[in-house]
Amino acid sequence: MPNDSERLTNCETGRVARISLTTAYSLMCVFGTILNLVVIYLVVSFKKLRTASNAFIVNGCVADLLVCAFWMPHEAVSISTGNSLVFGYHAFKESLLLIGITVSLLSHSLVAVNRYVLITKTPATYQSLYQKRHTEWMIVGSWLISLGCLLPWLTSFRYPTDGCRDAQDATVAFSKGVSVLSNPFAACALALTISGQTVVVLYCYFKIFRRVQTSVKRVSILNFQIVNNLPYSFPRKDKRLGFYVLAVCFIFLLTTGPIFWTLTTGLFIPVSVALWTSSWIIFCTIFVSNPFLYTWKNEEFRKSFRSVMRGDFWRGSTVGVEPITINTISHIFPRQNSRRAFLGEMN
Repeated sequence: MPNDSERLTNCETGRVARISLTTAYSLMCVFGTILNLVVIYLVVSFKKLRTASNAFIVNGCVADLLVCAFWMPHEAVSISTGNSLVFGYHAFKESLLLIGITVSLLSHSLVAVNRYVLITKTPATYQSLYQKRHTEWMIVGSWLISLGCLLPWLTSFRYPTDGCRDAQDATVAFSKGVSVLSNPFAACALALTISGQTVVVLYCYFKIFRRVQTSVKRVSILNFQIVNNLPYSFPRKDKRLGFYVLAVCFIFLLTTGPIFWTLTTGLFIPVSVALWTSSWIIFCTIFVSNPFLYTWKNEEFRKSFRSVMRGDFWRGSTVGVEPITINTISHIFPRQNSRRAFLGEMN
């Protein structure tokens, strides 16, 4: 039987863990909500940003808001107070969490495939595949798949009946079947989703990287644009391009890798609370970094954001984004051009 000093130590440890997690969730909630809302607002407000590529980014931002703007505040309050939510509302909160996670991950794949088709295929192929109706069905499909992943957890959801959770368990909600991720069906579905999206993202971006390395015109992967008259005497430009492509893959792997292995391991053997917590917090950062990751190098987004900051949009002096000197792929190459003309060999 533990003595008083051991109880005091455990109490202090639980209090520090609650404060740390509450602070982390609060910060991620604020920054994630602001960044995702800004991206959504810019795409909705500026016509030149209403593209198929940005539609998938907005789809991911909406899913990220379910985690950052809805789930994180409730979890922060629950952890700080140590009180559990009502049975039905807790199930609703955890359901939105799983939907948000799945749709966000699927959006990564949609963006990656979109960029792969845009850069490695002919403009005619891209325009045929990403018609407005097709794009809408792709987005709807991501939400339907997420709902399908949710059903096994809803049918097996059980709320703990052995009283309140102790301080340490209250900090993570990964124990006693309270969290959606503690359910083997949901954990297995999420692990499979992460592995599938990782394969798609890595395949698409590395294919893009290889194609760009042998292209006459250097393609800005994050801008969805071809850069004309790039001075080839500056090798740093090519190095930066490769860095941008690999950065997307690296950040995705860095944020999803720990939770994937934790979920997979947890299906067979018990996993410590500390491992669950650390891998989950790392995974949550992806919902905050997604908007910045996909837009910070995009000149259209930057011009739109500066326009809003200057107040041009509100004064009515800016109807859209001012034209830029970089043309899109579909404007540079006619629809009938072959792939060789589209990505010709370097002279």
